[in-house]
Order: sequence, then structure tokens, then C-alpha cells
Amino acid sequence: MAFKLNHIVGLLGLSFMLHGFSAFAEQPSVEEVFTLLGMDNLQVAELLQGQPVTYALSEKSEDELGVAVIQYLPLPLAKVVEHLRIDDIGSLEVNVTAHGLLTTNSKVDSLKTIYLSNEDALTLLDAEPGDDFNLSAQELDSLKSFKKSLKYNPHTSISGAVGQHYREILFQRFQAYRQGGTYAIAPYMREDDLESKVSVELHQAAKASFILERYFPDFFKVWLDYPKILPTGAKETFPWVEKNVEGRLTTILRHRIDIDWSGGALILIREFYASHSYNSSQWITGCFAYREGTVVFQQVRSYTDQVAGVASDVKHLVGRELLKDKMLKYFERLCSVLDHCS
Repeated sequence: MAFKLNHIVGLLGLSFMLHGFSAFAEQPSVEEVFTLLGMDNLQVAELLQGQPVTYALSEKSEDELGVAVIQYLPLPLAKVVEHLRIDDIGSLEVNVTAHGLLTTNSKVDSLKTIYLSNEDALTLLDAEPGDDFNLSAQELDSLKSFKKSLKYNPHTSISGAVGQHYREILFQRFQAYRQGGTYAIAPYMREDDLESKVSVELHQAAKASFILERYFPDFFKVWLDYPKILPTGAKETFPWVEKNVEGRLTTILRHRIDIDWSGGALILIREFYASHSYNSSQWITGCFAYREGTVVFQQVRSYTDQVAGVASDVKHLVGRELLKDKMLKYFERLCSVLDHCS
């Protein structure tokens, strides 16, 4: 079945200080941190063997897939942090065809390299509620009006004109999120007047960020109720990515926050829009010093209507395997750029 279903602190002597917030009086034990990451004793024992350890995360809804990957690398923490923070998205992700950044000063033209094939352009032009494209009721109405206007411009390139309208939809999605956070994300219309509510999905994922909730409650509140003032030292960016998913180019809008964490790194990513194949996702990637090296972990919660309904248990098993494979490829690339592949 196709996947329609597209970070912690130094332990053992490090001081658990997140810039802008006071340190905690009590340092957690290594065991406590691993427990919050959702690991059992057997998985912790496997960790030091050098291979990635994968496991499922608890899931709170029928449309959620939760997977974690964690790996021990016998490398200095600073070296690992450097590569986790790398700005070149294509160096750690697979199937990326284009990417860029949106800022408060960006215009629609910032998305000009996003490409729609002729087939996808025609599909978008005739879009109806469903999962061919993730669109709101207002976006679907705008496409109907746009299609009518094309009749008066018979010499206009259909794919070029539709592509421009599509980029305007994407830019409006970015502006809405930037100004109102998850609460401002318009739901996707599905068949039978049903809706996929990305705002609910991402709020659910944020609430499941137990590392943040336990050790950094103030920042946890910011993440839940963005936009709010970020902690001092946090770096905020809004990347967009175009990548091949299931044989189609998918456009993904992201919100990324990168924080120094006692020499380690914590990186939070919200995918608050994906044009098709899945609804949304939250990625938490981090690293911390452990023994003579570094532990890197990643927790992903992805949401898709495709794993709900009939045979949901089977669909979840398949969906988790596909998501796990995607995450392991990220770790393989990280291992490769660090020149430490076993």
C-alpha cells in the first residue's frame, strides 16, 4: 500500500539550561530521559550496539502514525550538532527536487520554482473534495472561479496559470499560519462534507511532546499556542520543500525552531501543509552527549486519513513501516555526512 498516509540535553554532568529559561534544580536521570522517549530496557541495551533502534509511539487517533528512531554514535556532540543544523535540506532528505525559505518579507514569487506537472495542473483545476489535493472549501471555490476566468484567455498556458494560482494558495496558507498558528489552518474538505482538521492533528502532536512538557514547560506552552514570543536564542525559519512522494511532486510548508540545548540541539518541525498524500506531521529531532559519544533521536507523528476506517490496524502497521523507512533514510544520510557508517 502506498504511503498516502510525506532533539534533549547532555546528560551526566550537563546543566539542562535552555536559553531564556531557568535551569531545573534537579537533573533527570538517564533512565528517566529514555523513558520519556518511549524506550524500554531492551531497546536501551540495543542502543549501544550502534544500529538505529526503532519503535512505535503511542497514537491518540485513528489517523495518527507515531514512530521513533534513536541511535548512538561514537562521535563528539559538537560534530553531530553541526550537521543536524545544516541548512541544505537536500543533504539529509531524500527525493527533494526544490526547497527554499519564506520570511515575513516574502512575496508569492518566493515560491516560483514550485512546479506542477500538466497532469497535476489539470487535476487541480477540476479539484473536488477528496484527497487528490488537500484543499479547503474556500480554496476549492477559488479554483472554480479561476477555471471560469480561463475561458476568456484561451491562449494562456493552463499549467502556468494554474501553477501561479496554486502558489498563491500556498502563500496564503503560510500567511495564515504565521499570523495565527495551528488555529488558523483551514481544514481540508473531503467527500461527504467531511473535513480533515490539521489544527486538531498538530495540537494533538504538540501535546504529546513529553520531553518539552517535562523539562521545558514554558517553551511547551509556546509550541502549543504559537505565535508567541520564542525563547532567547531560538532560531525560527519557515522552509518549504518540494519532493517526490508516491510518484507525484508534493509541496510541503514547514515551521522549524532550532534551539541550543546545553551543547546539544533540539529541532522542532511542523509540516502544517502538504499538498497531498498525508495531512500534516510533527518532527522532533535532538541529540545529547552520552558516555563517550552522542545519542541522536527523532520522533515523528504523521497524520493521514488513509489509515483510518476499515482494516485500520493493518493500515497502521503498513503506514508505520513506510514512515520508519523514511526516517531510517534520514539517519543513513546523517551517518554518511558524518563519515560514520557501520
